[in-house]
Formats: sequence, structure tokens, C-alpha cells
Amino acid sequence: MFPIIVLLAEFALLAAAWWFLGIAGAAVMVFSILATIAFFYNAAKNKQQMSIVKEGTIEFVVAGETLLNVLENVRDWHYKEGKGYLPYLDENKVEHFEKVKDAIVPDLKDPTKAQEVINGPSRKSLIEEKLGFFWVSALYPLRKIFKFPIVHLRLKPETSVSQDAKITDWLDSTIKDSDGKVIPGDTTMETSLLWKFPRPVLVRDVEFKDLFKANILVRCSYQMVMPRYLVFEWRERFFPLLEQAIQGAVIDYCRNYTGGYTKFIKSGSTGSQSRFFWDALEKLNHGARGLIQEFGVYLRDAVVVQIELAEQDQRTKDAIKANELARLEGQAKVTKATADAQAIGIVATAEANALTSQINASQHMPEALLARYQVDIARLQVEKADKIKSGVVWVEGGGNASIVIPTTPPAPNP
Repeated sequence: MFPIIVLLAEFALLAAAWWFLGIAGAAVMVFSILATIAFFYNAAKNKQQMSIVKEGTIEFVVAGETLLNVLENVRDWHYKEGKGYLPYLDENKVEHFEKVKDAIVPDLKDPTKAQEVINGPSRKSLIEEKLGFFWVSALYPLRKIFKFPIVHLRLKPETSVSQDAKITDWLDSTIKDSDGKVIPGDTTMETSLLWKFPRPVLVRDVEFKDLFKANILVRCSYQMVMPRYLVFEWRERFFPLLEQAIQGAVIDYCRNYTGGYTKFIKSGSTGSQSRFFWDALEKLNHGARGLIQEFGVYLRDAVVVQIELAEQDQRTKDAIKANELARLEGQAKVTKATADAQAIGIVATAEANALTSQINASQHMPEALLARYQVDIARLQVEKADKIKSGVVWVEGGGNASIVIPTTPPAPNP
């Protein structure tokens, strides 16, 4: 609120100068106001007495390295010191709440919900909410925006990775300066933290129940809940420790996955909000040693981006391919046999029905002819069963189709 008070005071002085000193005094006051606005803008841009906080990011005001205040520009969410409640949905879209401390929680929207009443309304002022301008301190540099290390790792765009690229080629940890030149290392000092962010995790040599080993690349989507852990406690160890938790859960899940490697890659259940996420990783969020309480982050989703067999000799890979081809060929034979049996049934049933129709259509058929037709019907039914059992294809006009059925019923005896 300090900059607003200063500006209001200067506007009051401008009015007084206009009244008492005339145009010259007013011009001096206008210049003074413009200079003050320019000062605050540059101070905010340079993270000094003020700060321009980008939407979806979080900054920290410190004295030395002691946290004094959290500046969050997150729509409909705010930082709350002390106890609060984080809402989340389970796989059945049922809402739950987890108790958190010194966390970014949703604003008050529905007074009937006790958890949101405890969270309280947003503390942000209008200028903070609409313009992203946050007051830091008049005591800069004794109180200032904190800088902290971030280890960078991201997925390359799919268009920049060749189709036959190794799984490690998808990862990018390079850093570039303002001119686009690559800087050595993978860590930079930052002044802001993303509220929501993606992060890839590579899990190497995952062994399935069928003893095949694979490398799995997972893209995790996180939400920052209690930022103190990343910035002030775990620091540069934060992401390696978080990745180890994800890797351990993926390894345990794949070791016990029914059907092994082949079924896993064919399951089609590794996309957004998939069974893989709910069964392998979502449960990591909760509990006293969960991701929320241990690292201050909420794992919102996890997607398998790539999977490849671990390094094996060529004969093993050829054996896998040969086994799959044999399985598909066997499946094709079974499918053909089933189709042949169905065809036999259709033909034999149709011919039996035709004989039955002949009998029904002839009201005066001689007893001898009627008996012959009934014998033919019974024989067809027996042949149908035998041919289905043996898998012999019924060929129309061949040896299996020797019964001649008249197209019209014979004329009755006079």
C-alpha cells in the first residue's frame, strides 16, 4: 500500500500547488508525480522496492535468507500463513481436502464449506490482482526479492526429435543467455517459481515380471502447494529427490504389472489421467511422507511419453519379434477356423431349413417322400456337427454338397 499512499499524497500536493502557486507550481508537481511513477516502475522491473510478479508465478521477500513474505500472482488462489486446506479430486471425481501449512490455497468462494472458510478470502489488493505490482519494502536492499537455484530439465518438442532417436535424446537441460548462446551447466539463479509446472522423469532399466527391461520416460505435471520446501529447505536437491520418489513408484508398479512388458506397452492406459497414473503415482501425493507433506508439491497427472527396451543383444530383440509374429500368425489361424465353422453352420442350417420349408409347403406329400426328406434333414444336422468339429470347410458344389434339393415341391399324386 505504500506506493499508493505516496501517489495520493502527491496528487493532493499537486492540487494545493495549483491553488496556491499557479501554473508553474502545478508543472513542478506534475513532473514530480511522473518521476515518482517512473521510479516505482523501474524499482518493480528491477525487483527492488517493488516487483512485477508475472501471472502464475511466486516470489519471496527475505531479510538475508529469512522469509518475510510470499508474493503470489495466482488467479483465485492466495498464500496463507498457518493452517489451510488443499482441494483435490480422486479418480471418481469426488472432492477431498488435505490439511497444509503456509501454502497457496483457493480463495473463499462458498461460505457453506468449512474448509474454504478456514482458508479465508484473498489478501491481494486490487493493484496486485489486476496489474501484478507487489510492494516489497522501503528498506531495499536489506529486504529484497530472494534468488534461489533451479535445476533445469525439459522435454524437447516432438518435431525436433527423430523417429529413431534414443529415449535420452528427448531430454534437454541446456541453458541459454539473452542472446541465445548455450551456457555451461544446468542450474540458474531465479527470482520466481512457477505455480504449475511440467517435469520429465526418466526411469532406467525397469524390470517387468516377464524379465524384460525397459527405459520409461514420464512427463509429470505438478502444482506448488508449500513453496518453502523447494526454495528454503531442499533447494538444489529438490528435483533429484522428487525424481527418485517418482522413479521408485514406477519401478514397483512395473515389477508387479500382470502380463509384463508386452501387455504394458499395448494397454493403451498411459495417457492423461490413466490407470497408470492412478495406480502407480497418484497415491504418492498423500500421507505424512507423501509428496504434498514432504516436498510441498501436488502431482496432478503423469503421462508416459516414450518407452524403449533397455540395451540387449540383437538375438534377444529378434526373438521377441519372432515370438510376436508367431503369436499373430496363430491368432490368424484360430480366427480362420472360427470363421470356417460359422460358414459350415450357416450353409447346413440353411439347407435343413429349405427341406423343412418343402415339407411345410406340400400339404399332400406322400408318406414315403416325406420320410425321405426327414432323413435328409437329420443327415444334414449330423454332417453340420461333424464338420464344425473337424474344421472342414463346406464347399458349395463340391463333395460335401452332393444333396440336391428341389426348388419346387413335387406335384401331389392324383
